[in-house]
Parts: sequence; structure tokens; C-alpha cells
Amino acid sequence: MKMLRTAAAALLLTVSVVSTSYAIAGIGAHWGFDLSMSMENSGEQINLNLPENPTNASLTFSRENWDRSVINFGGKAYIDIIPIIDAIEISCNFGLWNYDGALNFKSDAGNIAIPLGLKDVGLNYMGLDKTPYMKLHLDATIRKNLFKFPPVLNIIKLNAGAGASAHFATPVLNGKMIEDIATKNNFDLSALVEPNSDASKNFAKAVVQKIIDESLSEPVFGMHLLLGTQIKLPIIPVGIYVDGKFMIPFSKFDEHADLKGMGFLVNTGISLSF
Repeated sequence: MKMLRTAAAALLLTVSVVSTSYAIAGIGAHWGFDLSMSMENSGEQINLNLPENPTNASLTFSRENWDRSVINFGGKAYIDIIPIIDAIEISCNFGLWNYDGALNFKSDAGNIAIPLGLKDVGLNYMGLDKTPYMKLHLDATIRKNLFKFPPVLNIIKLNAGAGASAHFATPVLNGKMIEDIATKNNFDLSALVEPNSDASKNFAKAVVQKIIDESLSEPVFGMHLLLGTQIKLPIIPVGIYVDGKFMIPFSKFDEHADLKGMGFLVNTGISLSF
């Protein structure tokens, strides 16, 4: 009788272990290391009607020193008991970048640079100092398991997949943006020669504020390839995962800039299985 009870207990434990190894759904939260976004240094003439003057004045803008911030986080929800394809999931990442944006007033008398950073214009946005760029992307992914170890328990799973992506991002600093702000607000552009004047400060702040206000507007569609791994012990519903993605946009992220969005993204996070 004692042996029967022992066998029954062992069977119950085995069923419990196996059932938790084959969770049917889950959620996760992750931090991302996004190397997909890049932008070369550039600058252009701004087509504005500056007051006539004898100093051959012109107004240009520049974008330099593209930099990825540490802020990149997201989450996912998945079902991993789908026949044939094994799993489907929806995931997202929100990330921040910044760069040195500036207005440059050039004349025979010299050059005046008006920086367009958040810190320079007295605005605060998630701890960034320079001209901000932010992106939210959504992924729908189909996964196929390539490897499970050990058998039955499936503590380690390696999988691959692919899917569709939608990216929502802020505009980058561009000439049309500056022209529109100057026209709409009737700024006295001749006052920009004085970098610490109220006119130059207000104009710079209006440009940076417009970048923030137009965040996450029109989507850029694309696809991604994935290689991921998950580690989860039996019975314990919490696991860890690492997902490597290669992002492939189908169009330009910004029509006014050579902003590239093809490259690698690596997410590492904690999952909760049900």
C-alpha cells in the first residue's frame, strides 16, 4: 500500500512537472539593446526670406553625433501551444536616441550657432540632453522550436521565427520643419544673430517642442527575423529569455533625412508562463 501511495505521488509530481513545462501562454517584460537605428552627420540650407543685408547672411541647420540612449524597454504576450508553428507572439519596444541639432547663422561677420538640445532650450524629456528622437515599434511573430533540452522538461528552448513590424517615430530636425515654424509664428529671423536673445531662445524651443509633439505619428512598416532562447525550470512559472531580431523596414523612416533602420535588436527579459 505504501509503495502504491509513493508511486501515485511520483506520478502526480511528474504530471505536474510536465504540465508546467508545456505552458500554453505567457507574458514578458524586457530591456532592449537596439543597434538598428543610425543617422549620418548632415546639414542643409534653410530656404527662408532673411532681411536684406550687406553681410551675405544665410541660415542652415545641422544634425550630428547620433547617439543611442539606455532607455529601451518593452514587453510581449505569447501563446506557445500552436500546432505546427509552435508559437505566436505580439511584442513591442520603446526606445530613445538623441543627437546634436543646431541652427547656424552664417554671415561675413562670423558664424552663430544656436543649439537645439532639450537642455539648451530648458525642456525635460526622460533625462535626455540633446535633440530627441523616439521610436515605438510593434512586432507580430511566428516562432518554431529548433531545440529543447532536456527532453520532456524543456528547460532550455531555442527557437527561430519571422514576422511583421510597424514603427512609429518622431521626425528628425529638417528644413521644412524650421520653415513652417518660422512662417506660422512670424518669427523675426534677423534676431537669430543674437544667440542669447529672446527671439533665438523662443525659436529654438519651438523647434524642439514640435519634434516632441509630433512623436509616434505615421507608421513605417517592415519585417523582422528572429532567433531566441528561453530558460525556465519546471513548476516555477518564471523564466528568462533573450530574443535577437534583425529589423528590415520597407521604406525610409524620414523623408527629410538619411535615417537608417535596418539592423540588430537584442531583448533580454523575464517571462511569466501560464
